[in-house]
Amino acid sequence: MRLLLTLLLLCLYLPAVAEPRLRIAIGEWPPFISQQLPSYGVVPQLISEAFASQGVQVEYGFFPWKRAYEEVRQGRWQASAIWGRTPEREAECLFSDLVHRDEVVLFHRHDKPVDWDGSLADAQRLGGLRIGLPLGSAKMPVLEQAEQHGWVQYEIGGDELINLRKLAAGRIDAVDIVKGSGSHVMTRLQPEERARLTSTQAYQYWDYHLILSRQLPDSEHYLQLFNQGLHQLEASGRLQQIWQAFYQPGSDPAP
Repeated sequence: MRLLLTLLLLCLYLPAVAEPRLRIAIGEWPPFISQQLPSYGVVPQLISEAFASQGVQVEYGFFPWKRAYEEVRQGRWQASAIWGRTPEREAECLFSDLVHRDEVVLFHRHDKPVDWDGSLADAQRLGGLRIGLPLGSAKMPVLEQAEQHGWVQYEIGGDELINLRKLAAGRIDAVDIVKGSGSHVMTRLQPEERARLTSTQAYQYWDYHLILSRQLPDSEHYLQLFNQGLHQLEASGRLQQIWQAFYQPGSDPAP
């Protein structure tokens, strides 16, 4: 009886074992990610739910995108979301299974249309096009090759809103951006700016992933847990439910 009482007292006073916690560096990327959105947006919501299904808590920290990547590359933060694959990034980070896919387009002015079929063979026709790109974003691969040939030139700096305003003012000729994000940012322009701009058809799709630091020994473990959780959300129909609620607000109650 005395032994049983001792064990009960130990259970009362020993601290509970905390769930594993993963720290994810993210940045402002409305409408998908923002400090102003519930759950920080649709992407953090689905990432949090995928990890929660595997017993992992998630903590988010907001940074400029370039710094968010650097925090993960150097192992100060464990993960970041969401990023497209490039050879340079794959050498420094582990990539999860697909989280989101969007169309890659060029935004341009109505009075200066971009006439291009999306291939490298046709890129010479772009004639030195000045393309804006937000700081920390990856270049469209085919246009990066065109830049190496001298057929286009990138101007890197600012964020998506700044670049679209530069485009509306005629200071650059196009903006390299995914359609979902670009269409949202267009709504933040002044009506007269917005009226000057349009976009090409999609040239390709850009796949986005959770990335984890190669500097930390448990990254492979968390990568496996996330992929398992993501596939569980998909198999249960919850992933489709989350995206449906994003595209049709009010269609999905919280789980």
